[in-house]
Amino acid sequence: MKAETVYLHTMKDFNEYAGHSWYPEGLQVLLGRPEPGKLTIQFPFRSNAYWVVLVTEGDMTMLLDGQERVIGQNSLLVIPPHVIRQSAGPGFNCSAACVVFTPEFLLDTGIMQKHHDSFKFLSSDPCTQLELSKQDAARFMTVITMLQEKNFYEGDNPFAADVVRHYFHAFQFELAGLYHQYSNQGNRVYDRKKDLLWRFLALLPEHVKTERSLQFYADRLYVTPKYLTQTVKKLSGQTAGTYIDNLVIVEAKNLLRDSALSIAQVADQLDFSDQFFFSKFFKRYTGITPSKFRRAG
Repeated sequence: MKAETVYLHTMKDFNEYAGHSWYPEGLQVLLGRPEPGKLTIQFPFRSNAYWVVLVTEGDMTMLLDGQERVIGQNSLLVIPPHVIRQSAGPGFNCSAACVVFTPEFLLDTGIMQKHHDSFKFLSSDPCTQLELSKQDAARFMTVITMLQEKNFYEGDNPFAADVVRHYFHAFQFELAGLYHQYSNQGNRVYDRKKDLLWRFLALLPEHVKTERSLQFYADRLYVTPKYLTQTVKKLSGQTAGTYIDNLVIVEAKNLLRDSALSIAQVADQLDFSDQFFFSKFFKRYTGITPSKFRRAG
């Protein structure tokens, strides 16, 4: 029997489903009852982003890595990017809030670097489902609604992106608090390959500024580079090298926002041999030079 194709749905795809573009890049907040045809997931697919889903009314059934999950009222579900997901029925018979964000956006906000231990569950746990009390679900929904309002604001506020990051921080701290309040660590099922992926993703924020060698991460995880890249690619649809390069770009953008640092100093902090090689690397992945990025910011 032929295996069903697993597609990759990016943030851009969800922009098209929603019918508009979102600001800033890497974060979306969807509220309400899904419209028929707007979010068709009858076939299995992966995403390049985390999904945090809170069901506020009714229920929905999904297949996550082939296992059926029923998500009822006041249930909170966290789905990591690499997990294969699929609708298990004709559609969603519920109202829900869904916060979608890429690993790059998460790291760009700086929250993982400053509070790594508090958010370790995002890179060390499989799909997390929490059954919240009615009161806690309502409080978390309030935070999500405010994040959605700020994320969709199209005014002339020059600090709009900073405001969104502020509300995203509040959302993440509320999420971490609920996880530590409701999660039952004893129910986790160990999977060796998934554990390798989690540990690889957890290492990246700690070392990516100075370590871009696949060999370095493979050595830290006690596997060969070939096994690491094959495992990461199979589970996430993205190579280990792509994860590394994407996060180097995130760190580069953060440093470039600091006007006190010259571009040469940014290159040095990211362990490039000189400014020329840093600029070449940055332009290859972003399409613009570091100096142009700085001027645009």
